[in-house]
Amino acid sequence: MTTRRRTRRSVRKTRNKIDYALDLDESISSMNNSGADFVSEETKGVAGRTDGVNTMSGAENNDHVVDNNDDNKYEFEYDEDEEELYNNLDDLRDLIGHSSDDATENTNKKQNNYGIDTDKRNSGDDASDYANGITGGNSDYNNEDDFVDSDVVDDALLAEFSDYDGSSDEDEGDFMDAIREANNFNIKKKNRRGKNKFRRQRPVDPEVAQLLSEANEAFVRNDLPTAERLFNKIIKKDPRNFAAYETLGDIYQLQGRLNDCCNSWFLAAHINSSDWEFWKIVAILSYDLEHYRQAIYCFSRVISLNNEEWESVYRRALLYKRMGQIRKALKGFEKLYENNPYDSNILRELAILNVDCNKIPEAIKLYMDVYEMNVKRRQAIIEANENAVELSDDDNNSESDIDNEELEEMYEEEQKLYFGVNWKIINKKYRCIPFDWSSLNIIAELSLKLGDKNNESIRTIKKCARWIQHRELQTFWDDAIDDSEFDSRRLKSTRFDSLPDEEKSKSYVLPIDIRVRLGLLRLQTENFVEAMNHFQFLYDENFSDVADLNYEVGVALTKAEKFQEALDFLAPLLSLPDYATVEFYENIAKCYKETEEYDTARQFLERIIEMDPESLEHKLSLAEVHYHLGNVDIFKSILNEVTVIRKRQKAQLYGVVDEKDKEQLEKKGRGNDQLDDRDVSSKPLLEDSKYKTYTIKKKKTLQDIEREKAEREKKITLKVLEKYNSLKNYERDIAGNNNAQISQWIRTVSDLVDVFSSVKNFFVRSRSKKFIGIIRRTRKFHTVVDYQLERLSRLSEGDPLSDTLPIMEERVTLTSTKELRGLSYDQWFDLFMDLALTITKYRSVQDGLSVIDTAQEVNVFVQDSKRAKIMKFVRLAIVLHLDDEEELLANLRLLLNQYQFNRKILLLFMFSLSHGKLASNILTSTIQQKFFLRLIKAFDSVRYNVHVRGQASITNDVVDNPEAKPSPYIYYIYSVLLYSSRGFLSALQYLSQLENEIPDDPTVNLLLGLSHMQRSMQRLTAARHFQILHGLRYLYRYYDIRNTMYTDVEKQEADYNLGRAFHLIGLVSIAIKYYNKVLNDYEDEKLKKHAAFNCINIYQESGNTALANSLMEKYLSI
Repeated sequence: MTTRRRTRRSVRKTRNKIDYALDLDESISSMNNSGADFVSEETKGVAGRTDGVNTMSGAENNDHVVDNNDDNKYEFEYDEDEEELYNNLDDLRDLIGHSSDDATENTNKKQNNYGIDTDKRNSGDDASDYANGITGGNSDYNNEDDFVDSDVVDDALLAEFSDYDGSSDEDEGDFMDAIREANNFNIKKKNRRGKNKFRRQRPVDPEVAQLLSEANEAFVRNDLPTAERLFNKIIKKDPRNFAAYETLGDIYQLQGRLNDCCNSWFLAAHINSSDWEFWKIVAILSYDLEHYRQAIYCFSRVISLNNEEWESVYRRALLYKRMGQIRKALKGFEKLYENNPYDSNILRELAILNVDCNKIPEAIKLYMDVYEMNVKRRQAIIEANENAVELSDDDNNSESDIDNEELEEMYEEEQKLYFGVNWKIINKKYRCIPFDWSSLNIIAELSLKLGDKNNESIRTIKKCARWIQHRELQTFWDDAIDDSEFDSRRLKSTRFDSLPDEEKSKSYVLPIDIRVRLGLLRLQTENFVEAMNHFQFLYDENFSDVADLNYEVGVALTKAEKFQEALDFLAPLLSLPDYATVEFYENIAKCYKETEEYDTARQFLERIIEMDPESLEHKLSLAEVHYHLGNVDIFKSILNEVTVIRKRQKAQLYGVVDEKDKEQLEKKGRGNDQLDDRDVSSKPLLEDSKYKTYTIKKKKTLQDIEREKAEREKKITLKVLEKYNSLKNYERDIAGNNNAQISQWIRTVSDLVDVFSSVKNFFVRSRSKKFIGIIRRTRKFHTVVDYQLERLSRLSEGDPLSDTLPIMEERVTLTSTKELRGLSYDQWFDLFMDLALTITKYRSVQDGLSVIDTAQEVNVFVQDSKRAKIMKFVRLAIVLHLDDEEELLANLRLLLNQYQFNRKILLLFMFSLSHGKLASNILTSTIQQKFFLRLIKAFDSVRYNVHVRGQASITNDVVDNPEAKPSPYIYYIYSVLLYSSRGFLSALQYLSQLENEIPDDPTVNLLLGLSHMQRSMQRLTAARHFQILHGLRYLYRYYDIRNTMYTDVEKQEADYNLGRAFHLIGLVSIAIKYYNKVLNDYEDEKLKKHAAFNCINIYQESGNTALANSLMEKYLSI
């Protein structure tokens, strides 16, 4: 302002007030016409700096008004190193200057063309509109025509032509008000703030003052080239002249040279560095020009000067997010939310940023806190409504600054439900963001991202849904294992039926998007049936409205390997052009491929390659499909093409570039430099980033490579020992089932196993597998493409297609036969086994199998017979947790063949098939009968030292059997197999031989008795009654052995089995006698339910329903 006042004194005698008023009126009209077409909302006010007046009624308030809160004192700091870039403004001014000829040429351009993309401008407008909500709509910058403080606008012109000296500022202001009123503009309200602040005046050279006068006269008469030349001359003589930089920026703006305008104002802002409003103008213009780093810097300067300028905080946070600095953006939104915790838009952005920072639980907690506040609010409303709580005088008379109309709109539904409530007090004490279906939908989405496989997220969603539907008192639904409360199945619930009519009439319907997400959560917990029940509701909706949900469900089912079901949701989307994308075709092609519809899969893969011809992964998938279709030539052609491309890519990654490519890269680099030199005017003073230049890697010598390997191995060894020693801290917590510590133990051991499994030396080339259990790592040069390429290359060589992973990428020089990287091989082996069993018990059976499979591929483990034996038994222990018949039989047969005739292995076979439907299926299989028959023949071959036709291969010919006795274990198992498949007569032949060897064995006698009785029931014997008596003889022998030689548990078993035998032949009175013994004489409850059930059937058949009901209530009711 000092420069302007001195200039006013130098020219005040050249014009009188009337002449000035007329000239100013003409200049205002001229500039309004020339600058009326500017399109930028944020910079429209900036263009008005040349008008000399404000054109909106909002100009009455020139101060930037912010809803300040004295309690909120935040400190925002900008980077000091960036500030140092601008210390020498004289050196930087050349970056913005152009010749007057260029300026003349640019003057003729269309002035409303800023060169800014319309979509980007719209995004800026959205940010400005949303910022209005943050600052309460009071900021001058929210008004498109009052974007710049009008004091600055007026002073830029008055500085040259005012007849008043520095002591008559008030009269000058009155004179300008008169001019505004004469031109039908609003009278400007005086800025009282900061009026008394003293500012030291800079002396201005008389020559500079004269040039300023001439430049401003040229500017007013719209002689822009002359004005530009004079202002550039002023800057050369006085590099810290704020008015020169500022008006020069105005000239560039009128010429459409927005980048030069921004650079000029950027330098001007550093000269007048305490003017945060001007910093904000420069920041917004930098954002419009996509100079994001510069915009961040300017917004930081604004915030450092005014730490409650919330619009700048918001805009800077958005810029941080755009630039990928998520944590800084998160910090900004946390401050915004702390200042305004009632804005749902800020809350949503805060949740998104937490997700980007992998803080999903924190994002969920934000919305759950809102839910808890809404619960408290409703409870207060209910209490006020029911009890008519009398408010104190202070509460009744308190004045709230809350917008009543806004609150009425937010809580309109509550006000309709509850009458007689003092909403003013409720809104003041319990104000919060309303928790509605949209909030619950966000929680559901966040829960899906969390990926937990427990039901906690599901319970949370159901609880919140009940609260929204005003059914929060129906807590009994928490005990339901399904989601029946949200569909017609609830009508079958006795607890629902007992509800009053008012509760039954409430809503039980979920919005379709929340229902789908609840189904996706069920799918994550592997509850496929319940998930599909939710997904079926999509068929009731308008397809076009829920197409996105169909796609989301289809993708989720594809990931869950439910390919046929996924097609039901993906296939209808083919009719919509919006889904003609690579991602969609990729999923549907995978589904068709996995369901063996190879021709259809081929069509979609070809579409993908047309859309993305550079995708090697999809080309390999297409090659595999052609292989299945029998198109071997096409398969090999695509495979060779991908192999060549992949080799070239790897060569580039290693830095191997030939001279021709090097010359092209250097030429391209020179071209870019020349382009940058030609395009200086499009650069900001503070560039966003420096592009990385390509560098040719220097070839390393063998000595360098060996030295680096040795240093790397040393570091790895130290890290391995550190992690291994830390495992002792978790032993006690694992024994106490501490889940947190168990997870930490699993992560630590997984890291160690990952280190071991990365050593290529230990793995056979044809059976290499990399550990992919709990911790998955992305290794260099081992991508999905490399994996597929390895698989298909083996396929082309004649190997069967399997899911084995590619060869390990690392070969280590082994210096010891007993240890690796600080641990002995026994310690490494124990880590593998402990990890496999622990993961199986506490996490996933598949991951446990992954660990044991990796261990079985390690040479140092397989070559040791003791370790190999342990691995087989550990694998069987893991497989027993799977409901997989083929996998269990494969492992059992492997042990039976390797340890042939071993009685412990035969016992293990029976122990593994002790109960369940899976065991029953295996025992009734004729395949197992054939296997054990061949095993009996092999045993007889060794027993009699002769070859038996149809015998199994002998793997254990060292059998100590001098008396040539039969094997009771093999005979018993074979008899059980025959009995299970209803071959009772054949079973009796082998059991009779066992009777001679072990006559007092209770299970042999039980099986003999049951075989005779079951045989008599087949009506294939002439003397059925004699066979029944023969069977009862063996059963009573079994009964006597159990009662004389065993505990109460076995005695109860004998009573039940004998009662069941008499029940079988229809002697129910005797059966009841033994069933009653089971019910009354023993404490064990397991067989009592079975005995009670059989008694109930007998009593109901005899018409004694009362006794049957009493047993039902006593033993079978919960």
